[in-house]
Amino acid sequence: MRTGLFIFLWCLQSITMAAAGIDQLNQFHEQVKAFKADFTQVLKDSSGNTVQESSGKVWIQRPGLFRWEYNEPYPQVIVADGRRIWIHDPELDQVTIKRADETLGNAPAKILSGKNPLTRDFILNEINREDNLQWVTLTPKQEDSDFAAIAVAFDATGLSQLELKDNLGQLTLISFQKLKTNSTINSSIFHFTPPPGTDVIGDKQ
Repeated sequence: MRTGLFIFLWCLQSITMAAAGIDQLNQFHEQVKAFKADFTQVLKDSSGNTVQESSGKVWIQRPGLFRWEYNEPYPQVIVADGRRIWIHDPELDQVTIKRADETLGNAPAKILSGKNPLTRDFILNEINREDNLQWVTLTPKQEDSDFAAIAVAFDATGLSQLELKDNLGQLTLISFQKLKTNSTINSSIFHFTPPPGTDVIGDKQ
């Protein structure tokens, strides 16, 4: 009887945690219109070896606006202004411009800054991990997506981690710190002007 009761309670707890994870994801997607945070990012190869560690700051505002500033180990700025994505590499003295509608697709930015229901583009599933976080996987429905799977984790305070697995087996884990949601963000954050003398590649219109 005790064993049966334990199994029942364990299953009930797992179902509750799973539902809580999807609820948190949906609430984040529907209610969080803007956020800013510090982040750390770890890239691992298909064998699980750490390839690179980086850190910086991020600002996101729905729909379609974001700015990622990498400070370590190499500076880089990625800005989406709603129409275009600007990628500035100061060390190369180069800016690459891409059209947002052609670049984002089912990319993770759609989860954080998109406005369409997540179930339109992703299949949602739960993950049970022993880390006290609520994990949800988002598998792109689009077959030619750059990512095989994306996972989002929430803790008691909100968004905690973003995990990306590409089609080559590489894994990127982004952890957020000092997260502030729905605070006012100066619109200039989402505009980018190439520094004088910078080599600009791509659509300038």
